[in-house]
Amino acid sequence: MDRSSTRILLATGALLAAAGLARAGGFSIYEAGARATGMGCAVTASVDDGSAMFYNIAGLGFMPGTLVDFNLIPVMPSTRFQQVNPPTPGQFNETVDQSFLIPGLGLAHNPGGRFAFGLGVTAPFGLGVEWEDPETWVGRFTSYDVDLATIYVTPAVSYQATAELAIAVGADVAYQTIELNRYYSQRYGGGSELVNVVDVTLEGQSEIDVTPCFGVMYRPTPDLSLGAMYHHEKTMTYEDQDATLVNVAPDELRDAVDQFLDQSAGTPGLRDFAVDTELGLPHLLSLGAAYRFHPRLLVEVDLVHFGWANFNSLELAFDPDPTGGLSTVIPEKYEDRWQYRVGVDFAATPRLDLFAGYAYDESPQPKASMSPLLPDATRNDVSLGARYATGPWRFTASYMVVLNDSRDNLENGQPALFPEERDDLETVELKTMQAGSYETVVNILAFGVGYHF
Repeated sequence: MDRSSTRILLATGALLAAAGLARAGGFSIYEAGARATGMGCAVTASVDDGSAMFYNIAGLGFMPGTLVDFNLIPVMPSTRFQQVNPPTPGQFNETVDQSFLIPGLGLAHNPGGRFAFGLGVTAPFGLGVEWEDPETWVGRFTSYDVDLATIYVTPAVSYQATAELAIAVGADVAYQTIELNRYYSQRYGGGSELVNVVDVTLEGQSEIDVTPCFGVMYRPTPDLSLGAMYHHEKTMTYEDQDATLVNVAPDELRDAVDQFLDQSAGTPGLRDFAVDTELGLPHLLSLGAAYRFHPRLLVEVDLVHFGWANFNSLELAFDPDPTGGLSTVIPEKYEDRWQYRVGVDFAATPRLDLFAGYAYDESPQPKASMSPLLPDATRNDVSLGARYATGPWRFTASYMVVLNDSRDNLENGQPALFPEERDDLETVELKTMQAGSYETVVNILAFGVGYHF
């Protein structure tokens, strides 16, 4: 193993940030409540339950009394990969069956005066991608298993300026964790076969980050409601996170791999590295208009802006790094994007509401950023749901299917590269090996229970 391989092996710190944001639109979990999910998450102007703590905190001003809402949202992603041929042999692979439980908790108290108060717990950013056959998966040099979770705790207060207008301010207190696994391989034998020689595990816990959020809701007539919400962008800071390297080479290569790792670390036997980085999360801005066309029919349209330009590049600092060759800057160059959402709420009976929704979400991820961590694509979301009310209780269930467009990471028949990567032979080799097309489907269920005091 030569010294030039060091950067590929230990630039695994880049995977910390790439795992967090490589999913782009898909990495953003915009489903925070069962009613919202059933309406395609178009509820900025009409939210009427505890999910207001995410979708529009000004909704607190229009929900009298005290209510508690608890939601569980299983997210079940599935991705298939077909390697291109040429330039590489066409391997097919897919992710294992997975299900992630996304929580949504909202508490709201409106005593009937000018002020209303609330507290919410949501998980608006997350990722889980585990590939089958990890020891032979062609993308294992980038990732064979990754899990990311981001929790927001949001206290807020709403002020009723007039009977028609509420304005609100809150704080998003965020915490993030990640675990990532990947292999490093070495060519060996007369056929130059790739052999797995190092198993890399990265585990990180961010520092707590606090940023503001705002909401406005205006209801000039009984039939029309206008809303706006804003969650500020974040920078999640990781300091002294753990990157562990395990020698898994065949017996005939084990000593050579140990020598290489000793040289890279600058200390014989050292296999644990500290990694520092910062991870940018986008701002969220939603503008919504809801209109009641009939006493039983409400329709809402939302425009949602994600400030993904906050994720432009990553600077990774390693310790120890005796030669300075481990620390690096990784280009990502995401772009801001608008989502378009529409939702329908139909009161079938005094107790039963039926929901439907649709969303169009254009990917902010350039092709050069696509990787097995998660190759994002433009998505179409379709949803249905129902809510049954009895006394102070409300029970809600909904379903959403997220259909990603089929997308490859090729440009003009060649692996997509940023300009600064084109002279980097190791990066070119890695992206050429992982060139292919991806198809992703995500099934989302949502169950909610609410109690109104």
